[in-house]
Amino acid sequence: MKTFLVLGVFFIANLTTLYAERPDNELPMYGGQYVPVVEPDKKNSKSAAKLGWQYYYNGDLDTAIKRFNQAWMFDRGNLDAFWGFGLILGRRADRENTVINLKESIKYLEIALQKSDSNPRIMVDLALSETQLANYLKENKVSSFKKHFDTARELYIKAGKLDKNYPLLYFNWSLLDYYEGNFRLAKSKLEKSKELGFNPDPNYERDLIDKIKSSE
Repeated sequence: MKTFLVLGVFFIANLTTLYAERPDNELPMYGGQYVPVVEPDKKNSKSAAKLGWQYYYNGDLDTAIKRFNQAWMFDRGNLDAFWGFGLILGRRADRENTVINLKESIKYLEIALQKSDSNPRIMVDLALSETQLANYLKENKVSSFKKHFDTARELYIKAGKLDKNYPLLYFNWSLLDYYEGNFRLAKSKLEKSKELGFNPDPNYERDLIDKIKSSE
């Protein structure tokens, strides 16, 4: 994967929209409605996953998930397929079916992490989905939100022990602090991400500075 990745908008919608109808090939593992019968082929699986990442980073999430489905079809254990499913569902949660998509994002990222349990970048991606779900539940006064913040924090701490120079770790962790109201901690982690070469959204940075000033 590439080093830098900004996942979705920072402040997800307050209301969950109705589930968007999608064709099977735009749902992880073809929506579970059928299992394509093909000969296993790890080479084709790897090639499909590579295309999936290319489309993902170009912002074409629907085509990306089709390629990750192909990767899974040729190799049911393909790590990148599950990683891609998790990230795409996290991005979709910004626009539609927030809770379900975030829970599904967490599910697939957990599968990816099981397949590569010392991968700090999967941990950081999983922690972001946990953070986003926690914030959504908090905003909607659902009492279970705290456990998701706690899970995200544990993942960030563990990821930091494995790769302390990963810029996205500190940026995403900054969001968790922001959502919990710890604005100075959020600013400190944001600055750390910038020191390591990350280029944050200026709107988030300005909002964070305003929050700090208003709390003084």
